[in-house]
Amino acid sequence: MREVLAVARLGGRLFWGDGRAVGGIAVLSVCLGAGLPSLIAASLRSRDVEVVLGMHLGTLAVVLTIVATTQTAVTLSSRRELLVLKRLRASGLRGRAIIGGELVNIVTQAALLSALVSVILYTFTYLPPPALPLLFAACVVAVAGVLALIGVVFSIVTRRPDLNAPITIPFMLAGAVGAGAFGPFVTDLLPGWLQWTLDLLPTGAMVEIARLAYRGGELTTLTGPVLNLTVWALLGLVTVRFLFRWDPRR
Repeated sequence: MREVLAVARLGGRLFWGDGRAVGGIAVLSVCLGAGLPSLIAASLRSRDVEVVLGMHLGTLAVVLTIVATTQTAVTLSSRRELLVLKRLRASGLRGRAIIGGELVNIVTQAALLSALVSVILYTFTYLPPPALPLLFAACVVAVAGVLALIGVVFSIVTRRPDLNAPITIPFMLAGAVGAGAFGPFVTDLLPGWLQWTLDLLPTGAMVEIARLAYRGGELTTLTGPVLNLTVWALLGLVTVRFLFRWDPRR
């Protein structure tokens, strides 16, 4: 655990020390996660909490995918090409500690940005805070962790920093459509089989858990989405265990 935290602190210093990267991600997250739902809330003739909540969760899914999946893929590929990962291993750190530390750093960033976006919406719109705030927080952290693990898998697929961001776009768009980021009118146009397929993504599980956190209800209904996240996490761990490479592309 000490090694994991040490790598996480190193990744955090590298990220927070890059003002351009921090500013870019923060502005993008706030514009998407808070700006779009706020515009929708202001444009409605009458208050419709369900529509605003749907937009909030949909855009939050996009923010988490960008911050967790895309950033993880780009970060690991860049550090592989710059031999940072290889030097960390040569220093005596175990592979699981290096990847685990990077994931802790990314998940922390995703959780902080999600909290910022949510607080802005609670302050400037009529969206109420969740009835079960701890469940909502746990949902964000768990989904961010799974999405970051998928980002590690994307870094395996390409192993080129310049291609990692574009290659995650289809995954991000699929999650956005399934989570309702484009509004209920787009979601209602989807065939039933396609909506069912998109719900199998981690973002689909996030929407289901987060809706329960906002509305309140029986936690026994979370079996499906929790199983969904567990399966994605196991698939990611197995893939990383056998296919992750530490050496740069030649």
